Order: sequence, then structure tokens, then C-alpha cells
Amino acid sequence: MSIVDLIADRVGAGMLFPLIPRTLGTSPKRSMLIGEELWRFLQEPEEDPEWEDRKGFLQADLELFAEGAPIGPKYLFLLSPAREAVWEIRSVRPNPSIRVLGRFIAKDIFVATNYALRKDLDGWETREWRDAKLRSRTIWTNLFHPYQPLVTTRVEDLASGVIDGKYFKGD
Repeated sequence: MSIVDLIADRVGAGMLFPLIPRTLGTSPKRSMLIGEELWRFLQEPEEDPEWEDRKGFLQADLELFAEGAPIGPKYLFLLSPAREAVWEIRSVRPNPSIRVLGRFIAKDIFVATNYALRKDLDGWETREWRDAKLRSRTIWTNLFHPYQPLVTTRVEDLASGVIDGKYFKGD
């Protein structure tokens, strides 16, 4: 099965959801596919209006990718070790800061696998970070085995519209 067929199968099975920008007059310039856990989080209503608003800001931040907005390292960052090809999208305002982890299946196609509140992840080399990255890789494998993500530190090979900057820490 080709990767295109596999993606179509996963979308049809409700395992992946394409993110369509909600801004009027906007058409997608890049693609983002969202895993079902993150999709449920974004779609299910919350009783707390502040938390519901925060989820709306997160979705708007994710839509920036699909809309083709310029990307910088404060938005997209490669997590260490680089060979695992797990990236984070940072949604920092308003508090609490949320990290969306995922991997690139092709240039301009990001698969958002999971999310975490930044405050729950603690320092960079903690078990919490390791577990979040492992979860991203596991979800990827469950969705796309035997296909691998793109593995590179050259962000311009992964997304169009990137601005100069340091998108990763050296391994």
C-alpha cells in the first residue's frame, strides 16, 4: 500500500484528521494531519470557558502551519535526539503553554501525534519528555508502519516558508 493510500485509509478509519484552516478566504498551503487523541482534545467542548478559549488558541496556532505562515524556531523545534525526527509545535500564549509533538511524512506534511502541557514536561532530559517523544514515535508506528518520517536537521527540507534560525539543539 502506498503512503497516500495508507493516509486515506487512516483518515477514513478516523485515526487521522486533516486540519482545515477556519479563517475565511484562507486555503491550505501546507498539510497537517492530526492524530485522534489530539483531535478529540481540540473538538470536545469544555465546561471551563477559559480552557475552551485556550484550546481555540492552540487550534489557531496549528492552523498557522496549514495556512503557510512563516515558520521560525520559536514555533517549530526539533527535539533531541535529532535521529528520532520528533518535532514540537509550541503554542505558548495564553498560559498554559502547550506542546504538540509530531513528525514529517513529506515536505509540508506534518503529522501531529500527541500533545502535552509544557509545565508537565519539566526539564529537557526528564522522563516526562522522554515519554512524550516515545508516545509520538509509537503513534507514528501504529499509523504508518513500515513508513519512516523524514529525518533531517535541515528544516527547509521539511517545510516551505521557514525563516533563518536554529531549529534544534546539537546532539
